[in-house]
Amino acid sequence: MEMRRTNSRRKKFRDKLPGHLGKAILKDLTLMVDELSATEGFKAGYLKEQYLSKYCDPTTTSPEHRREAAIKKWLSQEERNARTNIRLYMAEPDMVIAGCRLEDLLSKAGDIVERVLGPLRYPNILWDSVHTNGASTRVPREVTSAMDKLTGAAHISSSALKHWTLGSYDTILEGQELEMRESSQLFTVPKSTDIDRVACKEPEINMFLQRSVGNHIRRRLRKYGIDLNDQTRNQELAKIAVKRDLATIDLSSASDSITTQLVFSLLPLDWFHLMNDLRVKATIIVDGDVETHHELEMFSSMGNGFTFELESLLFYAITRAISWELGIKGTISVFGDDIIAPCALVGPLMQVFHFFGFKTNEKKTFWTGKFRESCGCHYWNGVDVSPFYVKGPIVKVTELIKLLNQLLQWDAYGYGFFQTQQCAEFHRKYSRHVPKILYGGQNIEEIGSLVTGDLPRQRLVPKKKDVQVDASLALKHWLVVRRFTRTSDEIEPYMEHLDWCKTPQWHEASIGPRGPKASLPLSGHLYTPYATDAAEEVGYELVPQPEWLVRTDWQPYFVW
Repeated sequence: MEMRRTNSRRKKFRDKLPGHLGKAILKDLTLMVDELSATEGFKAGYLKEQYLSKYCDPTTTSPEHRREAAIKKWLSQEERNARTNIRLYMAEPDMVIAGCRLEDLLSKAGDIVERVLGPLRYPNILWDSVHTNGASTRVPREVTSAMDKLTGAAHISSSALKHWTLGSYDTILEGQELEMRESSQLFTVPKSTDIDRVACKEPEINMFLQRSVGNHIRRRLRKYGIDLNDQTRNQELAKIAVKRDLATIDLSSASDSITTQLVFSLLPLDWFHLMNDLRVKATIIVDGDVETHHELEMFSSMGNGFTFELESLLFYAITRAISWELGIKGTISVFGDDIIAPCALVGPLMQVFHFFGFKTNEKKTFWTGKFRESCGCHYWNGVDVSPFYVKGPIVKVTELIKLLNQLLQWDAYGYGFFQTQQCAEFHRKYSRHVPKILYGGQNIEEIGSLVTGDLPRQRLVPKKKDVQVDASLALKHWLVVRRFTRTSDEIEPYMEHLDWCKTPQWHEASIGPRGPKASLPLSGHLYTPYATDAAEEVGYELVPQPEWLVRTDWQPYFVW
């Protein structure tokens, strides 16, 4: 009851700035950055280069042109992939690349891949997965998409059908209707000022099985010091890279450059055939009313459930193999296409990557000088110079709060207060347009309250509109994601849990160590219930800051 009384006092917040203000903010920000870059050294100059690099605005480049440019680049990469597939297939084993025999290099990298993957435990490998709220070829991205994928005719490719049939036999998923879908569907998302990023929607059953393989690779890589759940190691290595003679390497269109022939050359045969079955071999490109069928030269696109893990594994294996073949010692770390390796390895590595069809992003690869960058952290001789990014027009209060907090973090990092008068004055000028009730924020990275050094007041939290969810579907989803997949006859003993499954918030109290655990003998274990959030955000509302918070260490105007 007390919780309901607290919620009833929450006020809806109008998250909108006056129409003219956004242009003024961006104009003053540009003037300030220009002035700083002329007087404040490398950090400010680097900010000037970067802060608008991801800006997307229809008045600069239309969404249609960004999409067209992205698809054109993607198709160009596919042409390059076709040449790579032929080159790798026709290559002589005795040819030498960067001082290494190709056969020895592939053998060593293949051994590393095999050791990391471990034995293929089939069919158990298929069931470490969940449906997500991401879009598939059949189900659009919605707050209930994960559960919607359990109903209707689910899409699956013919090559994945045998794996799904085996795994779902005699389970509650056995009866789901299936529809054959042999291709993904290409789409784009905003990336930068002049170009989008390409990804593909996959059939949802393929995605389910792909994610399971991806989760296995992720777990196995952790045993070798590559943690794809945490970017911290790469970021910390980038900080000390100059001192330890390490390079930070970045590749262009890396996941779209992994060719089928390269995967065949490096993966154990049983693993290759499984992953080849679970992927789709073609995609559909929609341009208005015209649909173009494109056979993939890449092994898997962005949108495939194991692409990120597979690229991380291959880049780790190739880099480690070259270092062993050439006898170059030093730290190696990988997070996707963010690679850290000894500087002496950069030249040979670039040659090998080029032969395997990858392009080094010269703007983001550093092995000489004092600058290094990895996983979003940028360092000049070990000093953090990471820029902030303005990704679009500032039209909302929350966007202004984010910008002001980012500015404070950029200028005051390590001190807690502004170092330059220009930044302090900009912050003072535009913080007036943030309601004072939102002053006293504690977290420099949040958008719900402004960090000002005041005692905590109130903050914005997303206001959610409950989405009605069929209780039996919610229970089915819960049982599926907990890997309890016995037949429907065995579900009956657990129907008493429908009461807490019915509410849109049923998932909230059940996630994490503090949530109640269901004492159900599921597969012989005790499981914590889990499901996706069946609610959608419809704005923001004001709530009190947590009472335990005290005045923050951030004091923006300590000097000025």
